[in-house]
This record gives sequence, structure tokens and C-alpha cells, in this order.
Amino acid sequence: MITAVSAVILLNRPSTPPITELAKNTSTKTTYLSQKIIPDTDLPPQGTRSLFDHMIAQNNGLPYPFSKLIGLLKEQNPQGTEPITLLIPHGRSLLKGQADDKHPRIVVAADFEQANAPAGFGLNSKGLLFLGFVENAHEIEVLSYNEAAGRFEFQLVQNYCEGCVPRIVYARRAICTTCHQGGTPIFSQRPWNETNGQQSTAAAIAAARANNLAYENVALQQPLANSERFDQLTDVGNFYHVTQRLWLDGCGLDGNQCRRQMLKLALQYADNAGGFDANSPDAQTLKQLQAKNFPKEGIAVPESDLLNRDPIGEKQGFKGWLRSLVTRDIKFGEGAKDNEDLSEFDKLPPLRKEVDPLTIRAPKQVLTAQHIDGVYGLARFFSDADLKTLAQANANQWANVIAKVQSLPDEVFAAKPFSRVVMMQALLGQSRDYCCLNTAEMSPPVVSGIPPLKIKKLTQLQPFADYCFACHRGNPAQRLNFMAGDTEGQVLANIQAKKEIRDALDWERYQGTEKASKLMPPRDSIQYQKLQQAGEKTRQQMRDTVPSLFDF
Repeated sequence: MITAVSAVILLNRPSTPPITELAKNTSTKTTYLSQKIIPDTDLPPQGTRSLFDHMIAQNNGLPYPFSKLIGLLKEQNPQGTEPITLLIPHGRSLLKGQADDKHPRIVVAADFEQANAPAGFGLNSKGLLFLGFVENAHEIEVLSYNEAAGRFEFQLVQNYCEGCVPRIVYARRAICTTCHQGGTPIFSQRPWNETNGQQSTAAAIAAARANNLAYENVALQQPLANSERFDQLTDVGNFYHVTQRLWLDGCGLDGNQCRRQMLKLALQYADNAGGFDANSPDAQTLKQLQAKNFPKEGIAVPESDLLNRDPIGEKQGFKGWLRSLVTRDIKFGEGAKDNEDLSEFDKLPPLRKEVDPLTIRAPKQVLTAQHIDGVYGLARFFSDADLKTLAQANANQWANVIAKVQSLPDEVFAAKPFSRVVMMQALLGQSRDYCCLNTAEMSPPVVSGIPPLKIKKLTQLQPFADYCFACHRGNPAQRLNFMAGDTEGQVLANIQAKKEIRDALDWERYQGTEKASKLMPPRDSIQYQKLQQAGEKTRQQMRDTVPSLFDF
């Protein structure tokens, strides 16, 4: 008996340094070309933004509640189907103490491709956008791809709750990459016992919630296929990062011909995967070109798969009883309250080494110059619609598409992140619009840790904070971010410069007219309800803050 207890104690002993220490290790020696071209900074490289930012900007703001954000992804899907959603009541995230069976963490993965149009390219979201929402923490964790920068961005939507002023910020990458060790999505392996794809987990959620009603429009019981698909999408996202390294580090600074050959093979594979010959003369040529600059130590494929963990099964049987003697349960509400609260996270009971995402994971594989995995990775960037567009532009002769690769100017293959959109434009010989590249009309990105505006002197700002900041302060769309500013004075000046505000708050004058749709806040928002309760006097005070009238 003593031996058994001792074994369990050893099994549950903390096996990794605390996250407070891991997150301090921010110095990364710049060794590879890809590190110079794709920096590991908290904010995205200048002139680039995340897919999430672009989607929110084009939606004119962040939907609330979370079910509406899920609905936004559904609207983007040409098939009109829901994104992949799962409930995880007892997970391994930084905010795991804020979730339980009654308030499970919701994870979402976009899974659609849009068609291309003559004037623009459709969005291919597969493996590029992931969300994790914890209601009790009032926070959404966002992982989405940055097309222009060739990397994933880590973001947080803080203060995401009814009547609150949410803040979209870029997270500290040093914290995020303690678990996301490749800077990419991660997920557990089958049979995914932590998710509500498993009947036992779904039943525990339903019992805690005392009903079978959907939680934020997410069904309490999901098919196990959802867990499997989520896992697949994280693997897809993980290899985007590897592909960028193969494109840059595998070919080298002067490896333009190498990159040209890789693209040529990628398009051959994309057209006919079943008939692709990985040992063809073209493939051998790529290997020879890669051998000139490929890192001697190889290029690692990060391990994005976490070992399965069964929170319910862990408590059952004799081993479960033994473990309960040395490892207490997490109490709902303890631990980190947000993604900056690291010291509180470290106070939670540790996970076993083999299932702890903080444990340094060996790579899935180390690629060498004799591997042509970059071919398969590049092919995955192109959507089915892209292949159709390329075929139609080349008289449905795929040989013409391959010939076009050979004729492209050398600068197309210069050492820079691979962009599906930029390469499609080059192959078609024409510029086409894309939803998620241009940042000219976007407000500046904000990094986590900057405190929210505190109103102390200019009290006339308070009603704007209560009823307007949620949409017009921190909005990724520059045209809607007109209550931005680092100080009270700057915010007031920006408000006073927006003359439209005065009429947008004149409900009595424009209600029932053709201009009623321009009244603010939006009718379906909690801010509208609260401002309506505040009464006309409050709206008049807000209008008086903005000098002069504006005829709209």
C-alpha cells in the first residue's frame, strides 16, 4: 500500500518549471532565415494583421454574445453550416480553473472554403482560425493566421461580457508558446475524452447544467467526428508554420530556384495527388537544390498533438482513489482569472508530465533536404477554388499552369513568407481583391498589458464609456474606432471631432424616419437597452459634448 501511494505521489509530482518561469524565457537566438523574415514579436509585423482582426473589422465590430460570433463564422461559410465546436469542461488551458461542467470552455474551429470571383479570392479558413471562450473569465483566446506575415497571431478578447467594454489585444507570445510550442494550434489525440464528443463528458455537462439545452448555441452532445475534425484542423494549421520554414530555411536566402521548383511540384501534386511521383526527376532536382542551404540539424515539425487525458476516468477505480490522496480537485473559480495571471495558475494542482502541455515535447519529425514535404505543405495553401481558377485561366490545361511557374520573374521567389494570395496573383498575371491583406483602413493593433482608460477628470466621457466604447474604442476598423486615445483629453477630442454622434443620439428627432437606422447604439445591443433606461437627459448630455450639428 505504501509503495502504491509513493508511486502515485511520484506520478503527480510537478515535472515542468512553473509557467511564470517558462514565460520569462523570451530571448530567442536568431539562427534561421525564417526568424529574421517572420519575427516572433507580440504585435504583428507592420502593415499586417490577423485573420480575426480582418473579419471583425469587416463585420463592423465584435458580435456579442459568443453565440453571435459563432454565427458570424456560419454566415461566412458558403454551405451555411456551423463551424466545428466542442465543449471542454476540464481542460488544460491557462484558464482551466474558470471552467467546469456547468460552465465548460467552448472551442471553435473555422472549416470552410469560399469560392473565388473574377474580382477577388475567397477565404480558405481551414486550419487558420481557432477560438476558445471561457465565460467565467470573460475572455476569448484567439489563434488566427496572418496571411501577409506568414505566422499565427495570438490574441485575447478581454472583458467580453454583457454590458462590458471588450478589448481586442495581442497576447504575449512568450506566454502562449509555453504550450503552443511551435507557435501553432494544439489539440489532444483520440479518443478526446476531455471533449463533449465523448458521451461521459457530455452527460456530466448536462447533469451539471440540469438540462440538455445548448450552451451558447453549442449542443451539449457533439459527435466524436467533431473532435476528430478539430484535431485534423490543428494539424493542418501546424504544418503551415513548417511549410514557411521549408520555403525559407529549406531553400535559403538565395534559393529562388529552389522555391520555384517547390511550387512547380506543389501544383503538380495539387492537380493529381494520386498520380504524383515523389521520386520523379523533378523531385530529385528539388532535393539537390534544398541540399545547398538546408539546415544541417534539419527542420523540426512541432508536436501539436497532446496525449489524450480522461478527467473522469482519472478519478475512477483504485488508482483514482490513490490519486485523490495526493492531488486535489480544482475548485471552480480558482487559478488564473485571465492570461496574465500566471502566479495564480501555478498554484493549481499540476498535471502529470506526459499530459501537461507545458512539458517540452519532442518534434513529430525532423525533416532533411531529402524530404519534399514542402511540396505537400504548399499544395495545402491552395483551395479547391484556386485550382479551378488556375485551370480556367489556362484553357483547362494544367501543363500551362506549370509552364507559368517557369516563366514567372525571379523576384516572385525571393526570400519572403509564402502567401497564397500573392502567388495566385502572380500566376494569373493580375491583381485581385482579398478580404484579409489590406490594413490601410484598420486601427493600430494593441498589445496585452496596457491598462484600459480610467476616467477621472473629464466625467462627460463616462456615458460614452458606458454606452459607446464597446463598439468604438479598440475596434479593428479605423473608421469605427473614433473613440480611441491614450488619455482622456485625446478621447474627448476624437469624440468632439465626430459630429455625426450628435444626430446619431437624437432618437426623438429621427425615430420612425428613414434615418432611424443610423441611430446609435444598435437596437439589438445591451448598450441600447441601458441607454434607453438612462433616459433622454443622458442622451442630451452626450449630444451637448459634441459641438455643432451634422445633417446626415
